Amino acid sequence: MILLLLSLIAGLVFYFQIIRSGQVNEYEILPDVQREVLKFRTFKDMQLDFSVFERADFKNLRIFGEVPVRPAPGGKADLFSQ
Repeated sequence: MILLLLSLIAGLVFYFQIIRSGQVNEYEILPDVQREVLKFRTFKDMQLDFSVFERADFKNLRIFGEVPVRPAPGGKADLFSQ
């Protein structure tokens, strides 16, 4: 019971030390969260360039060997399989 009470008090102290009115901006978003939102917006607006697949160098690539690759038998016995 005492441990539960101490945990509750520590949690409240931790909560009120982290979220202060000075740390919240006009959108009521914490700075770390706002930074992540800006990263997401940058990622969302990114355009991929697929023109590399149209180049002659890419079209001249050929497959050598087996597809899919089949693993060769070998290796050590699994000591922990028993």
